[in-house]
Amino acid sequence: MCCSKSLFLAALMSMLLLHLCDKSEAASNFDCCLRYTDHILHPKFIVGFTQQRANEACDINAIIFHTKKKLSVCANPRQIWVKQAVRIISQRVKKM
Repeated sequence: MCCSKSLFLAALMSMLLLHLCDKSEAASNFDCCLRYTDHILHPKFIVGFTQQRANEACDINAIIFHTKKKLSVCANPRQIWVKQAVRIISQRVKKM
């Protein structure tokens, strides 16, 4: 009886350890923007955006625009057109 409890506890701990390792690996396997687009996107094609910060997990700061065609486009957050698009999309979301 004692051996079966120990075996069960060891199996449970092993499964927990594998689960935690799997979660930490999944969290580190997301895509980062490595460079910016050369094209200007019109705000009417953009449905949303997210910010990528260099001090978190990726190498560069970026705005990731999400388009109607389910594409993700990396843009330089310092460019004027990017700032304007972010402002327009933010105002659009507030109105909803």
